[in-house]
Amino acid sequence: MNTKSWFQRLLSTYLPIFYLVIFFLIFVFFMTVSQMSRQQTANANASYAKYVMQALESALQNIDRVFYRELDTDPDIQAFLFRKDDTGESEYLLNSRLANKFKTMGVSYPLIHSIYLYRDADRRVLTSNAIMSSDSFGDHEFAEELAGGGEVPYTWTGVRDYRLFSFDPLTSVVSLVRNVPLQYESRGFLVINVSVSGIRGMVDEMATQNVGSTAVYDASGRAIVGSINGNLQGMSLVKSSYMMWEVRTGLIGGSAYGVILNFFYGWVVLGFAAIVLGTVGIVFVTRRYTSPLDAIVRRIKSYSKSRSKELAVMAGGQPQFFETAFNHLLEMANLYTDVHHENLVYRRKTFFIELVGGERRIDASAWEEETGRFGMTAGFRELAIGIVDIDKYPGFCGAYSYQDQNLIKFVISSVVKETAAEMRIAVWSEWLENEQLTVLFRTEGSEPGLRSEVAVLCDRIRIWIQDNLEYTVTIGIGSVVEELGDVPRSFDEAEEALTYKSSAGMNRIIAYSDTERGFQLDSFVYLQLIRSIADSFKLRDADWKIKFAELVDHMRSRLFLRQDMVNLLQYMVFHISKEVWDLPAPYKEAWDRVTPELSGVLKDFDTLEDVRERLEALLDEAAARFEQLRPGKQNQELIRNVKAYIEAHYHSPDLSLGLLSSEYGIHQSNLSRLFKEEIGENFVDYLARIRILRAKELLQTTIDPIQDIAGRVGICIIFPLTGCSKN
Repeated sequence: MNTKSWFQRLLSTYLPIFYLVIFFLIFVFFMTVSQMSRQQTANANASYAKYVMQALESALQNIDRVFYRELDTDPDIQAFLFRKDDTGESEYLLNSRLANKFKTMGVSYPLIHSIYLYRDADRRVLTSNAIMSSDSFGDHEFAEELAGGGEVPYTWTGVRDYRLFSFDPLTSVVSLVRNVPLQYESRGFLVINVSVSGIRGMVDEMATQNVGSTAVYDASGRAIVGSINGNLQGMSLVKSSYMMWEVRTGLIGGSAYGVILNFFYGWVVLGFAAIVLGTVGIVFVTRRYTSPLDAIVRRIKSYSKSRSKELAVMAGGQPQFFETAFNHLLEMANLYTDVHHENLVYRRKTFFIELVGGERRIDASAWEEETGRFGMTAGFRELAIGIVDIDKYPGFCGAYSYQDQNLIKFVISSVVKETAAEMRIAVWSEWLENEQLTVLFRTEGSEPGLRSEVAVLCDRIRIWIQDNLEYTVTIGIGSVVEELGDVPRSFDEAEEALTYKSSAGMNRIIAYSDTERGFQLDSFVYLQLIRSIADSFKLRDADWKIKFAELVDHMRSRLFLRQDMVNLLQYMVFHISKEVWDLPAPYKEAWDRVTPELSGVLKDFDTLEDVRERLEALLDEAAARFEQLRPGKQNQELIRNVKAYIEAHYHSPDLSLGLLSSEYGIHQSNLSRLFKEEIGENFVDYLARIRILRAKELLQTTIDPIQDIAGRVGICIIFPLTGCSKN
């Protein structure tokens, strides 16, 4: 019996596989291109729907605003409703003028089909063409329903039929009704009708090639423009919060495959050429590597003719290959089991991310199916999200190897599960971030109470980690929800609660509900305190530390977002820089040395206490450099005495640089220079500032005239003080 050579066996095996893979890749390529095209078209379709809705809202809101303004300011409308005219002109002229206004507005806004004004007193209707009784009016039923106490629509109505006279053909319109007058008891109402055909024309003008069909529906679901059939793909829906209308757009069936139909034939030719080259390559390589095997088999067969038939059987069947194949099959089975387990872990984490992230809508059936696959119970009454955040995570990474980090994270996950099991709370936890373990808490009991139970559970977890590990955790807790669709909101709230960690401190529980009750001082108080710190630092007054500590105490007593803390401290550094800029050049150079380090501290810190210590150390360093730049002790004492003298005699109109020069026996120019170097501003500006500050206090605490206050603070010219008083 002739047996196939190894060349024939391998060629008959690999060539079909090669062709199968090629055609499969071609199929996948075409399907991928198709899906991408359909997705891009659907995105364009959704953008178009938003564009149509924005255009409709803009047009109708413009009409609404204009008529609202007219109702509030037009005396003719008031005169018509109250049937009075102070000018003595006839009612005919008044009606004619109002009708002309209605016509003018109709010309200004082409969408407007008609306008009429209804007067309750005598049930008369004024349109742009006529005035008539309600009984003769073509829109009698709608008008009488509103006049009879019917609810006036807050926004535009749905599609309805309108005609001026009973013998006129019906016209489809949408209407806006406003009671008149606006601020007082209603004496009638104004109705603006917008034609549906005008809206349809407006939508048709905005049509694009990407959209198969466009429809606009009113709040009751009645079609205003077009309709959407069930054969369209990628339907998009946009709903207006102003009109309560919906715009729906859909793709023409099969349009997503246009890219495939227009596929460039050159690529097809290139693909076939690649297949031919691949076939030739396989034949060549197979021939090269099977030639030695075929030669060996031929030798065995030739030898078997003079020896034993067993050799021929071995040469033809080669049983050692069956043993090798069986061993390989066992290895592949074990590998498949491992891969299946890894795939299950991956699917579990992916589904958890979709659940908490809101990436797709998960209903009850999907929840039951997935939790069943993962071996979890599906029932729940209440749900909540908690995020366990490892404190000082950079230090944690530096202290432990990668394997030890994973071990500690496993311990934290186990503690969460075991503690929850003791309290009969079901949990599902996943490490979504390197430093954060996200936990889904759920209860199946009939009575609500998950909120308090989660708080107790999280505190037990925190205490156990604090007592048994070298690191601590801070846990953010979101609100308790009852629907799967609200889980992403609870997750977002837990993340937001952790943003208060910098001000609240580490190793604690932060519930989102507690952050909502946080009270912030008026920003003016903080800004005043920061200015005071900057002034003291500029004057090298040691009480800047006390004021800085006061600022930190205020921030510590409130729950601050991390970014709010950074902004406030950045403003403090900026204000100090601004004040130091007025000092001599050596002081500015000394300050510039610490400025980059100050910015670095504000970019990288964990808690408020951490940033306080580092900022105070850097400010102390800058203050020490300032002290080194100051003149000798004798000059310091002199300027301190001069400053005290000014603060004691600022009210004297004779106070001047010459007087101080005589008082302390130093030349005016030298005194001025020393004063500028020590205080940071010249004598005149400093004296004026002291007097103005004292005048402000007197203006706020007394009722004395400005002239008297000016005399008491030593200001001879009261113009600056008058401006201060106005401010």
